[in-house]
Amino acid sequence: MVMLSKLNAAPSASRLTIRAFSRKCLNASLASALTLCMTPAWASDPSPELFSPAAAGEQLTTPIGAAPKDGSKVPYVFDGSASITDPSNPFDVPRFVLKKTSAYSAYQRGFYLTAFALATKLAGMDDMHAQTLLGELYLKGTGVEQDLKEAANWFELAADRGDREAQFNIGLLYAQGQGVEKNLDKALTYFRKAAEQNQKNAQFNLGLLYLRGQLVERDITKAMDLLTKAAQQGVAAAQYTLANLYQSDFFPAPNLDQAAYWMQRAAQGGFLDAQLEFGLMLFQGKGVRQDFSAARAWLKQAADAGSILAQNRLARILARGYGQPADPIDAAKYYLLSKRAGKSDDWLEKFFQELPDKEKQLAINALKTHTLW
Repeated sequence: MVMLSKLNAAPSASRLTIRAFSRKCLNASLASALTLCMTPAWASDPSPELFSPAAAGEQLTTPIGAAPKDGSKVPYVFDGSASITDPSNPFDVPRFVLKKTSAYSAYQRGFYLTAFALATKLAGMDDMHAQTLLGELYLKGTGVEQDLKEAANWFELAADRGDREAQFNIGLLYAQGQGVEKNLDKALTYFRKAAEQNQKNAQFNLGLLYLRGQLVERDITKAMDLLTKAAQQGVAAAQYTLANLYQSDFFPAPNLDQAAYWMQRAAQGGFLDAQLEFGLMLFQGKGVRQDFSAARAWLKQAADAGSILAQNRLARILARGYGQPADPIDAAKYYLLSKRAGKSDDWLEKFFQELPDKEKQLAINALKTHTLW
């Protein structure tokens, strides 16, 4: 049994079968992986502005940012929004943009028009990383009007030149049939190329394909290897998948130590189901030393993040105490939260109805001011 640090976490209470679980993960990953395309996290991008070529004062035969079909250079147009200039700069671009990472820097800072202009210039100079960024900009519609076909063109151009992020992205687009005709064989090819270059999200998706035997012959050894590589790089969904595999009947003898280790890692990575499940593992002493206090903390984190099952389990724990005095008001509040979301529980309903009217009202008042993350 391993000793794990105290934090907060756990997934859905009913254990999923491996088949249903892997299907859930695969569908979720393909549905949401477009947000995982690039290495940095840009969850709070400001609203994009549309790029207007009219500001350039010139007519272009090739649309701005269009992926070259014949290897020809594309025209470069700078939006003029930068303020730090240098006389030696012919485009009046800030000095920092002359660096190879400047387009990404502008993108990360929310300067999408600048990022688009800089990426367009570098992409025209056959910079595969800039081509990947252009694909991302077209995909999200940041700094330029959204165009999935153009995004796919840029991703494939960069992917064929060896950019692993582009390989993963174009693989997703082929898998979903977005911007290109759906082609699962091509999706698999690009996933493999990206995974071979240690692209963590490609490793995760490819691992799920081997786990399910979809597009490839089912191979648990390869699946575990790829999922482990992705998990070691911090992919919370891969960590959660491993945790479930290690406690499943996939193996002759489940490894609860490994299950608890990866469940905690996924929980720490913010994976909601893992926060719920790790809380339950701590409560039960499953693969880890029993710790009611840590279990409550993880369940509360999951409950406050919107996990209905965590709200239900936390309500039961608070109602009974388990290592600390019972808290009937908080228990009632979390029960009402889960009930409002459709989770019925006869025991908790009886508990709530037997509370004094004053405590019922306090719980109802607390519910009114309770904010989910």
